Order: sequence, then structure tokens, then C-alpha cells
Amino acid sequence: MKKKILVVNSSNYVRNTSINYHLKKKYNLKEIYYSGNFILKNIKLLKIFFLKFDLVLINWNTWSSFFTIKFINLFKNRPIVYDAYTLIYEDYADSEIKKNFLFKFLYKNIEKFIFFNCNAIITDTSLHQKKIINLFKVKKKVLSLNVSQKNLKLSNKKILSSKIQLVHAGANRKLHNITKMIHLISKLPPNLREKIFFTIIGNDQFNKYQRLITKLKCQKNIKVINHLKYNHYFKVIKNSDICIGLFGETEKSQNIISNFIVTSANLGKVIITKNTRAAKIYLNNNRGIFLLKKPENLNFIKFIKRYITSVKFRDNLKNKSKDVFVENFEIKKNYKKLDLFINKLL
Repeated sequence: MKKKILVVNSSNYVRNTSINYHLKKKYNLKEIYYSGNFILKNIKLLKIFFLKFDLVLINWNTWSSFFTIKFINLFKNRPIVYDAYTLIYEDYADSEIKKNFLFKFLYKNIEKFIFFNCNAIITDTSLHQKKIINLFKVKKKVLSLNVSQKNLKLSNKKILSSKIQLVHAGANRKLHNITKMIHLISKLPPNLREKIFFTIIGNDQFNKYQRLITKLKCQKNIKVINHLKYNHYFKVIKNSDICIGLFGETEKSQNIISNFIVTSANLGKVIITKNTRAAKIYLNNNRGIFLLKKPENLNFIKFIKRYITSVKFRDNLKNKSKDVFVENFEIKKNYKKLDLFINKLL
């Protein structure tokens, strides 16, 4: 008989859905959606009292449910696994709220409480794994589980364009630093800039970027799309030549590999991203992926010039990032670790 796992979830985020898709094959999975008004959504959680389950998995974006789940579990006594894909402390440290000492103290101690009161922890990179163990003095099991996706078929079919198509998708966070990307494009010499087109898929601050693009006189080379449904988002990436990763100057940007970068590697796209600690570990430089070192604007110009002028260079890069995906982010390989991890808790 299959063991029953209860998953507390709030959205169909790529990481959540891929983990749940895998778990459904192995276990009897029950999802509890946790969204809306804080008080009401925690009251709704009380129905868990009447459910039978062998393990609870709390996703990173439902961390505030932990306190209610912990109370209910006083009567159930089942293992609780917390997926710390994004550290609460690090996430808020990347926002303006970081400037307030009380908020820093509050979020760090909330996260510490969760880590000390769950039975096991999952996170994304080995860097976050070490940070949880060292910063929070955690002595329990912490699994490093990369952002993973199903292996997608490579396709060389794309809409033909007279310009080299660059694309970035991500929220307006210091982590992404979309402003830096716009400035990188604006500093290209006119003869190079006229040969590229950069599409930014964001989910807020649309007007802010439009004003910056106008100010830098890049309207003919940069377009901002204020959010897209997954199918359209996927289509834009497939039709691109180069995907632009993360350029943040934050602690979090040093420690993660974004879903967008993983998707781009899955599709075999050429990727340019900041030379971060996580990138050095998981994104093998020169295998279709370029870790942009300082001075970033000069190295970006050199790369774009070579990409535009050398057919041999472009052909050598084609589909190479797919090897990096298979090595580090392919779902079957990563989830063997998850199976072993959960089986030890059940």
C-alpha cells in the first residue's frame, strides 16, 4: 500500500509542480492549497486534523503555514519536511526591507524556528545547504536538490529574424537586476546594437523599465513584456538565440540557479549570466554558457561582437548547454536522491 504524503502548496511554481509530479508516481499525494487571507487560510488548514497521512511536505512559498501545521502535528506526530528552496531571510535580505534591523532579526528567527522544528530540510544548491547548516546551526538532514525539469526535446525550428534575439524572464528583484541588463545593451557600440533585439519578460515595474529604455534611447532594441502565460513564455525562449541570466549583486544571486536558466539550458540555448558562486559549480563555462566576468560591460561587448561576426563561433555553441542540463538538472537523476531521502523518514 502506498504511503500518503500531504503537500502544502500555494502556487503552481515550476519547482513545486515538478516535485509533486514525481511524488505522485511513488506515493498517494494529497495537495492542500494555502492562499488568501492569512487568518482564513490557517483556519482552513485545521481540516488536516481529519486527514490520514504519513508525512507532510511544506513548500517554501507556504512557510507561514508551518506554525499551524506544527500545532496539528502535536496530535499526529508525523515527519515534517520543509522545502527551503528560497531562504526567507535571504529573500527579504534582497529587498528594501533589509534596511530595517527588526525585520532582519524577525525573519532570521522565524526561519530558525522552522528549521529546528521540522524533521528534515530540502534546499536547491549545495551553497544553500551549507548556509542552512552553518548559519542556523542545523544538525538534521539537509538535502541539496537542484531545480529540476523533465528533459525537453531540442528543436532548431524558430521564427527567422534579421536580428539576434536575446531574452530574459524574471521578477523585478535585485536578484535579477534587469536595470543592469538594459544598461549592458545600451553600452553596445551602435553597429552591434542595431543587430540585436532584447525581450524582457517581467511581472511588475513595467513603466520603470520603459522610462529607462526611453532615456537610454534603446526603444528599437529592447521590449518589455509585462508577464506572459507559460505557453507564450516558453515560445519566446524557443525563438531566442541567447538567454540572459542573473546579474544581481546580492547574496541570494550568488547562491541560486534560476528556473529560467535551467529552462534555457534544457532547450540548449546559449546563456550569458553573472560569474557567481553557484554558476561556477553548476554551469560549466564555455559549454554554451558564458559566465560574464568583470568588467562585465566590456566582456559583454566582446562576446556579442564575436557572436555576430563569427558563424563558426555560433555553430560551436549550438545546443551545448543541453549537456549542462542533463548533468545537473535532469529530473530523473535528481529525484533518485529525493526518493532515498523520503524513504528514510517514512
